[in-house]
Amino acid sequence: MTQSRLKKTQGKKQKQRFYWSLVLILLIGIGIGSFVSLFITSHEAKNAETAKTKAASKDAKKNNKTPLKPDNPVKAKEVPEKAIDEYLKNSGFVGSVYIEDKGKFVLEKGYGYSDLANGHKNMTSSVYYIGSMQKAMVATAFLQLVEQGLVRLDDPIAKYIPSFPNGQKIKIVNFLGHTTGMKPRHEGNNPITPYRIIREIEKAGIKTQPGKWQYADDNYSVIAYLIQTISGVDFENYMEQHIFIPAGMSGAGFYMTYNTNFMHTESYLRDKGKMINAPVRQDLSQLFGAGDIYMAVQDVKKFDDALLGGKLIGKESLARMLKKGPGKYGFGFYDLGNHYIARGVLAGYEAGNAFTKDRKKFVILLSNARTKAKSDYQYTQDILAIMNKN
Repeated sequence: MTQSRLKKTQGKKQKQRFYWSLVLILLIGIGIGSFVSLFITSHEAKNAETAKTKAASKDAKKNNKTPLKPDNPVKAKEVPEKAIDEYLKNSGFVGSVYIEDKGKFVLEKGYGYSDLANGHKNMTSSVYYIGSMQKAMVATAFLQLVEQGLVRLDDPIAKYIPSFPNGQKIKIVNFLGHTTGMKPRHEGNNPITPYRIIREIEKAGIKTQPGKWQYADDNYSVIAYLIQTISGVDFENYMEQHIFIPAGMSGAGFYMTYNTNFMHTESYLRDKGKMINAPVRQDLSQLFGAGDIYMAVQDVKKFDDALLGGKLIGKESLARMLKKGPGKYGFGFYDLGNHYIARGVLAGYEAGNAFTKDRKKFVILLSNARTKAKSDYQYTQDILAIMNKN
């Protein structure tokens, strides 16, 4: 190769090296520029977020509030189940509760002992005698017969029990609202038939003309008797087929099976912190239709849902049932202003089933250790007060 040609080749290689060096420098420059831009953007965003956080903190301090953490919102108001739980514990409540504020919370819990001697505790599935609280359920069953056209509220009782005293003046509606004017019969302790109860009520006679309110179990014993007379089905079977099953009240039953129910609770009285045995000594056939049913809190809520939801009776019947009459009483429920309540007491058992008129708040209390210091009514008022604060 000649010297001239060699020089040309070397010059060409130098140009190529220069070209690739220039490309490499440009690529490195672009990379560094991108990194610097990204760093500046990130740094500015971080500074902006810091400034925003400081401003929020400054505003919070100014308003005496704790600044909220990003993506970690807190509720404006705390739901009150903790406050209610503490209230029930501190008051020594023994039993089971179902308390609900629709859309906000549900408190379903057992407190204390179902069987103190054996150390068994109350649970949400524990069952209790509900006493007169069942009158609302019995009234519902009777209104089903009214809706079927089998009986009318303004029918005289003499139409169904011809021998009943003052039978032409006393209407069916008087029994449902405790305004018959009848003298109460003496409830014994021994087993008795429904027919015999009616004869004893007749024998007790008249105290006043119908219209004046006087609470008496006898009124609902008559209603229970009419249910089985008009429907042609035993009262217990009618209640099971037309109230318990449609409402899904699987834990509900009658006194005949109470002691064999694995979830049954023993009866006590609470006095100055002590639990005193208070067994049911009366044969509950004496409380036919008026206090012979047991159930769990879940069953009471299912009844409420079925009743208010139209599964058991229609809207007109429900309105008539809840309509306040003498003694603030409808048919089974008391109207206490902003809420309705059905109540019952039997030996050491006490029951309360309350719901507000907007049908959003429910307070169901079943106790097997009653105390004179505080009734289910007082518990209900206190709990509703806690709920209304939130």
